[in-house]
Amino acid sequence: MDDDILIAGLVDLVGEGCVLVSGEERAAYSYDASRVSAMPDVVVMPRCTDDVQQVVRFASRNKIPVYPRGAGTGMTGGSIPCRGGIALVMTSMNRILDINPVDHIARVQPGVILEDLKRAVKGHGLFYPPDPASAKFATIGGTVAVNSGGLNSVKYGVTRDYVLALEVVTGRGEVMRFGAGTLKSVTSLDVTRLLVGSEGTLAVITEITVKLLPHPRRCGTFLAAFPDDTSALRAAFGILKEGLLPCAMEFMDEMAVHCAFLYTGDIFLKGMGGALLIEFDDLEPPDERGGTIWAADRAEKICSEAGAINTRGASDVEGREEIWEIRRSLSPAIYEIAPSKMNEDICVPRSQMPVVILEIKRIAHAHGIHVVNFAHVGDGNIHVNFMYDNLNEDEARRTREAVDELLRMTVLHGGTISGEHGIGLTKAMYLPLECSASEIALMHGIKEIFDPDGIMNPDKKIFTEEEKIVTC
Repeated sequence: MDDDILIAGLVDLVGEGCVLVSGEERAAYSYDASRVSAMPDVVVMPRCTDDVQQVVRFASRNKIPVYPRGAGTGMTGGSIPCRGGIALVMTSMNRILDINPVDHIARVQPGVILEDLKRAVKGHGLFYPPDPASAKFATIGGTVAVNSGGLNSVKYGVTRDYVLALEVVTGRGEVMRFGAGTLKSVTSLDVTRLLVGSEGTLAVITEITVKLLPHPRRCGTFLAAFPDDTSALRAAFGILKEGLLPCAMEFMDEMAVHCAFLYTGDIFLKGMGGALLIEFDDLEPPDERGGTIWAADRAEKICSEAGAINTRGASDVEGREEIWEIRRSLSPAIYEIAPSKMNEDICVPRSQMPVVILEIKRIAHAHGIHVVNFAHVGDGNIHVNFMYDNLNEDEARRTREAVDELLRMTVLHGGTISGEHGIGLTKAMYLPLECSASEIALMHGIKEIFDPDGIMNPDKKIFTEEEKIVTC
């Protein structure tokens, strides 16, 4: 379709103020955190479900691709407009519609920033547990689209465990509602869970109903430093075998600890070979010594028995923040050793983590590159960061080869190639490692039901062709 006709048609539907056409405006929505980019033909910022419906119907009639997106914090190119078309930016639909402190649910539009939702429900004494690292910037619609996890997954689960109902617009522009605003419902097929994690390939999410929990009233937090990775993992497994359930248990390998030391200057980290950051929470009043304090004390003892060289506990909020700042520093800190990274978010059975981390280091050594590993050890989700210089073509090639070997090795050890970032564009070519041809064909059939014209976020997840990835 001619660009002028496309723009005029969209302006008629949603108004001129919702349609962005300049090069600068379109460029702002041409990329995400993966650093892959492609320019959309036009950007549309809907204000309500009716706007979304009108835009998708227009796109369906004219066979124009539609790329739903939130804040662009995705790590796999999941919202990149590879074929031009319409970048459908949901950030203007950013209202918290309802918080019900009796039913423990909230209804929100997809453009609500996750941290804003968490803060709003905390004002009612409630808690929305999913906590990806991008929570201060990511929209809840984006986290639902990729089924985000985060630091709390070991105890509280991931996004899909809290989504009760969705309102969506399908690829033909039909508004549908799946699920219910109740804590129990077995009335129909669980289409809600199918849509969570579908990365915008089936429908546009326009409203979300989530389950909430009572907000924890106390935390017990400590950092344990070990002589090597193996003893740190042995301590983590000992804590789990004991039946203790931390709300967060973060592993940092020797290189991660070294980078954190270089970045923060925290002398506690100097010369350490591996570390665990462990936190317990509960509902007991802060002025009473109960389950959380006992569990943290027991976990700290298990760490010492496993070979911990030193531990640091938090006696107040400031101390807790100092400990967490070490973990939060890792993303910028790893650039202390190289200017570029390729990061993967593999997930393996916890029991396989020691051998998988050894294999990761072997792969990095074989390809002559550095690697930094940190992990949500409680759920087996390892963030593998291959560090390299992207201006060095040979080094970039060797890093891509390392990623290829990593993902194949992960599947051989019973793991999955993405624990929480999604598949998007950058991992789509690797889906046959996990899914058979018949399974992929079945999923293509499901997409045709939701999106018969193939306009919803084409070339993403399983709905892609390898040459499209290369082109984009």
